[in-house]
Amino acid sequence: MAYQKFIVDAMLGKLARWLRILGYDTLYFKDMEDWKILKIAKNENRIILTRDRGLCNRAKKNSIECFLVLPDEEIEKTLALLSHKFGLLLDINPDASRCSECNGILEKKDKNLWVCTKCKKEYWKGRHWDTITEILIKARSLKDSYESTKHRGHRPASREESGENS
Repeated sequence: MAYQKFIVDAMLGKLARWLRILGYDTLYFKDMEDWKILKIAKNENRIILTRDRGLCNRAKKNSIECFLVLPDEEIEKTLALLSHKFGLLLDINPDASRCSECNGILEKKDKNLWVCTKCKKEYWKGRHWDTITEILIKARSLKDSYESTKHRGHRPASREESGENS
C-alpha cells in the first residue's frame, strides 16, 4: 500500500495529532477556507479528513479523496475505520513518528528521547505511552471486527470463478 498523506480540517485536530504520532504526514490548519484545503489536497495528493459533508462532496466532485468522520465518534473507532479503508498501520514506532504539534520529523537524541527538527519539542516514553498503547489496542480490535464482517452477505464463488471443475 502506498504511503498516505492527509489534510485534516479544523474540526479534527485530535485526529491530526494521532495520525502524526503514527507517522503519517498530516497537515492541520485551525482556520483555513475550504477552497484552500481542496487546492492543497489536489496539489499534494492528500486525502481530506473532515466532518463537513459539503467539503467532502466538493472534494469528490474534483476527484480528491475524502473521508467523512462522523460527529462524536471515539478516536479508537475513527482510527479503526481509517485503517480499514486506507490500510493505515495502528502501531507506534517513535523512530517513524512525526511531531504531534507541527508535523515535523522527529530525530532520535537518546534511547528514549526524540526532538522535533522543526519546532524542537521533545518527546519521550512516559506514562502517556501506556494510554497511547491502550487506545491503539482498542482501535486494532475494532478494525479486526470490521475485517471479519467485511465479506458477510456475499455469495460464494461459483465453481467456474474458483477454478473448480465438476
